[in-house]
Amino acid sequence: MRKLQRGMRPSCEYILRADINFSSLTSADGPITIFLQMFLKCHDIPHRLPWPLPLSKRDPMYFRLIIFCVSLIAPVSSWAMEFSIERLDLRPIRPPTLHITATGEIQTGDTEKLKNTIEGADVSDVRDVLFMFDSPGGSLMESLRMGDYIADIPAIVSAQVGASDMPDAICASACVYAYIAADYRYISNDARIGVHRFGFTETDLDGNEGAAIGQAVSGILSEYIRSHRVEPDLFETVSLIDHNDILWVSRIDLEKWRVVTNGIYDEQASYINLNGKVALRMKQVAITGDSFLTLFCTKTGVAGVADLHEPELAAYGTFDLGIDDAWYPGDRWEVIDRSDMRGKVLFDMPSSIAQAAMRAEKFGARIVSSGGDLFFGFQQIIRDGLLNELIRSCPMQNQIAVRPMIDQHATDYPGADLTTDGIRDVSFAQCKAICMKSEQCNAVSYVQNRSWCWPKSGVERQRPTAGVISAFKR
Repeated sequence: MRKLQRGMRPSCEYILRADINFSSLTSADGPITIFLQMFLKCHDIPHRLPWPLPLSKRDPMYFRLIIFCVSLIAPVSSWAMEFSIERLDLRPIRPPTLHITATGEIQTGDTEKLKNTIEGADVSDVRDVLFMFDSPGGSLMESLRMGDYIADIPAIVSAQVGASDMPDAICASACVYAYIAADYRYISNDARIGVHRFGFTETDLDGNEGAAIGQAVSGILSEYIRSHRVEPDLFETVSLIDHNDILWVSRIDLEKWRVVTNGIYDEQASYINLNGKVALRMKQVAITGDSFLTLFCTKTGVAGVADLHEPELAAYGTFDLGIDDAWYPGDRWEVIDRSDMRGKVLFDMPSSIAQAAMRAEKFGARIVSSGGDLFFGFQQIIRDGLLNELIRSCPMQNQIAVRPMIDQHATDYPGADLTTDGIRDVSFAQCKAICMKSEQCNAVSYVQNRSWCWPKSGVERQRPTAGVISAFKR
């Protein structure tokens, strides 16, 4: 891994020295614009500002804004962030990895400290870098600069809040901006991520001054968040939380907003031209590989092509469509190509699944091995209503309202059997699919080691039973 050399530019020394020549800044149009653009460049902060602001070059506010910007990089305490680094070399199982633990408050100079920490380590043949954060926040501008540095590391960069040795870790306030710069972002079960609005150190700003400065900094943060593939919901939430308060964001929202991505780098959905017809292309870029799902209308409903990245030991048994983490076997499908570690499947979407997909928050496809224990594929979060829009545009016959099934592990539903001997030699997914097609069936119990399905008219009672998994219609 190459070492990163990003020293301070000469213009930065001019801007930040004590005897800064303010009169030279007022000699051109938009003095605040010039200063902030130079300020952000010297701190390696990506930006698209909503300039020009409606300010006169004689307006005393530009002095306040300059002071405010300098205050954003000034340290507020002596407890600067500490970095520790460990190199894990597990070859030939996997290439070497750097584990970097970052704890404490983010202060001016911490990016340079991080850079020196990495440059002092053995980075030969390193493919992956993992940051583990535990920080209450700190300097906003330094965190943006640190994030810019993390994003430029020439490796697969992951970030995690919490670990086995720091289960109650937090990443709050400014820490979040350094965290989201990683390619892949994780959080442990008991760790927390918190957000709030940035605050001013200049307390005697009037309303117009505060609004103008807030507009400038908000523009920086909004663009920064977007550039790291995070949904605008994060910025909207940050803007609503008072600086003296903090919102600990739920895991559901963290994943929905793409703050926590787990092994997913990016997800996209857009309309494309497919042989003269409109089709919806869904794409997921993940650490395991890229997968695609293309959906289009036919004369009788919805069909599609799943183009999935294959693992090394790929086995084809059944093809499933996923809705909100539940999986349903496809009725009509065929493998049309297998090459270059990819598998392409052409399929028809049953009308019942299409109806459920219109209300889905997640949708995807997968291939399951004959034994049912191995699978590969993906589900991605539905945004912008495009899936619902496409399905509504397709002709649908015999539409059936679908009630998704809720799994209950190690649970049996005694009684209410719809058959005298059950259904043998089927997978649990097939068992649920059989029930989904029957209006009389409202639940199933499945004996796992015997592949034995028992459709039920309902749930009379529940009994904890090892080796049995059940499901009921919601």
